[in-house]
Amino acid sequence: MQKLQVFVAHTNGQRLLGLTRNPHYLQDLVGEDLHNSLILTKPLPSSQAYDQLEQWKIRLQGNLASVWWWYLTWFKPRVELELVPRLGYADLEEILEAISAVLRGRILWEGQVLKALRQEGFWPSDLSRALDLGVHQGLLLQYPGFTRGAWGSVVCNRCQSEGPVLRPCVNCGSQDCFYCLDCESMGENRGCSTLLAMAAPHQSRTSNPVDLRLTFALTKAQADATTELMEFWQGPEERALVWAACGAGKTEVTFPLIQRALSEGKQVLFTIPRQDIVREMVERLSSAFPQVTVAAHYGGQPWLAPGSLVVATTHQVLHFYRRFELVILDEVDAFPYQGNEVLRHGLLRSLVPGGKLVEMTATPQSLTTYDRVITIPARYHGYPLPEPQFILKTLPAWDDINCRNLPHVISDVLRKGGQPWLVFVPTIASCGKLQKVLAEALGCEVGMCHSQEPQRIRTIQRFRDGELSVLVTTSVLERGVNFPRVGVMVLYADHGVFSTSALVQIAGRVGRTAEFPRGEVVFVGARRTPNMNQALRLVRQLNNEANTKGLLTNGTS
Repeated sequence: MQKLQVFVAHTNGQRLLGLTRNPHYLQDLVGEDLHNSLILTKPLPSSQAYDQLEQWKIRLQGNLASVWWWYLTWFKPRVELELVPRLGYADLEEILEAISAVLRGRILWEGQVLKALRQEGFWPSDLSRALDLGVHQGLLLQYPGFTRGAWGSVVCNRCQSEGPVLRPCVNCGSQDCFYCLDCESMGENRGCSTLLAMAAPHQSRTSNPVDLRLTFALTKAQADATTELMEFWQGPEERALVWAACGAGKTEVTFPLIQRALSEGKQVLFTIPRQDIVREMVERLSSAFPQVTVAAHYGGQPWLAPGSLVVATTHQVLHFYRRFELVILDEVDAFPYQGNEVLRHGLLRSLVPGGKLVEMTATPQSLTTYDRVITIPARYHGYPLPEPQFILKTLPAWDDINCRNLPHVISDVLRKGGQPWLVFVPTIASCGKLQKVLAEALGCEVGMCHSQEPQRIRTIQRFRDGELSVLVTTSVLERGVNFPRVGVMVLYADHGVFSTSALVQIAGRVGRTAEFPRGEVVFVGARRTPNMNQALRLVRQLNNEANTKGLLTNGTS
């Protein structure tokens, strides 16, 4: 841990008040004449050093400033500083350029920066001198790990959360060092930490045409959305929403926009809450843009991965600082991004001032907060989205339900049609119970899938291969899976875990292929909740818009 000291100096007729990593390096900041320089504090952890700096600013600029200057002049003991050999200008420039290459467009813990540069052969003392000079010249931004805010709050400067805990710290030796739990997945941020940041340069970059290779043709709905995105890119608007039906291909409509931004020399971020989709998107984008280096950022990957096109989880976006001219956020309604102010802060901070943000979802929370709303209301096969049907039945509590008190309408629906069924239930505990009850009621093997089921991958494959006709699952299969010819049923659809977003995504599992564009969606609950009603309204709204635009070429809603 690099500690900081507060210093004051008279240089060129001005008073300079600041922080240094080592007072012997003050000559790099104030010149050779150090006899007018004073060290005001002992070496302190970052947050304490910044607190002391603020106190000295008040003292030396307030009504009693002259008294404090008199005290410093006559009573404050000077520290005799031995001059150390100064680095040449070219050497400092080389080190600062190396620091900039690591830090540009990022906000990082100082230890990360130093570790990366030490591996390149730079000496720690030279790096410390260069960091002091870079901060002094305004080339680098430096923050303490935490800052005290209004009304006694303590704010993490990496993620802006206000809920740190106090923990013993082996770095600074304190028994009560602030520690942020909200961004600890990015590495520790403590009260003694120092954060460094540097915005990416905003000067115009040389245009370089980028090839886009698609193995398919865009549908009319997708082409219309792409045209609107291009208009958005060229206009003054900064925030757009792409609202697409599940399975309508919203991701593909952004590829021409990404091509345009990269061709203009811009930095692009494609971010998704879920790590598994990040890995998939890296492959898709690498295939679509073979000339472009695609950088993958997710847990376990090197944080220094290079590339002008970055694909990252929303957690990893916390590493970036004013880097991207275009940010595309897919699945804005998905966990863990939805409702997470920390991740939202990181996303907005990653944009350069005036940058463009495109958010994509099948279930918008609000349409009024965007400068432009772009819809893709129809799937490629031209059939309407299957609309949910409601079965209003009071179901026994999950731990009391059995084959005898299971409503007959449920087993009747699951038996008809000859299609496989995904049956969604609220919790892991209810998943195991309903699997046994339905297996007894239907007289066949019923699969089970949830996050703690060790055989879930094999079970999903058996369902896909037709070995299972019914699969009871939690919301783990709510997104990112495609099963042809499937129907879905939601038991206890009035349970609070089934949000509007979840219900729309569940309904979106049905009718995704041209071979099987229709299917049944059944919500079973004791009452129609607002979430159930809103899910139905959203599906109907897209179907009505698709019908009005003439996009339902194989059926009407």
